[in-house]
Amino acid sequence: MSVIAIRILGIGTSQLGLNGILKRLAVRGWGVDTVNTLPEARESLKTFHFDVVLAAESLPDGRGYDVAEIVAQQSISLLVGIALSESCLWLPVIEWGVKVLGDRAFRADTLEAELEIFLGVGARERASEIAKGFLSPAMRPGPAHTGVPRRKHATVAA
Repeated sequence: MSVIAIRILGIGTSQLGLNGILKRLAVRGWGVDTVNTLPEARESLKTFHFDVVLAAESLPDGRGYDVAEIVAQQSISLLVGIALSESCLWLPVIEWGVKVLGDRAFRADTLEAELEIFLGVGARERASEIAKGFLSPAMRPGPAHTGVPRRKHATVAA
């Protein structure tokens, strides 16, 4: 019998209808644990290693964003689900320890594919790069601009 590492923590995810997605990921070998409250989530994060935390925005005892600090300290990822009238919108808040809130959002129907990217081959290497301060070219910020911008062509004032 093989041991499955717990890699996904769901906090209050049952209210977002994620049970089916989490079960499919578990069948494919991803370890899944779910809790309902923030104290349970904090205790799980102190006890086990996770790669991704999925949290409902509204919890009985707080907000999903309340675990962002501990997630960032552990250099893992946090996605917060915002319940809509008929679906849910997912916001990446922390990606491998880096704050990314506001960079993008995705619909519930793409969550499973996004999780495969977070957990897939190469994810650990990317996390290691970020932790060391070396970001991949796609994630590096553009060059800092200082001083007056230079003109490509000189113009003569008439």
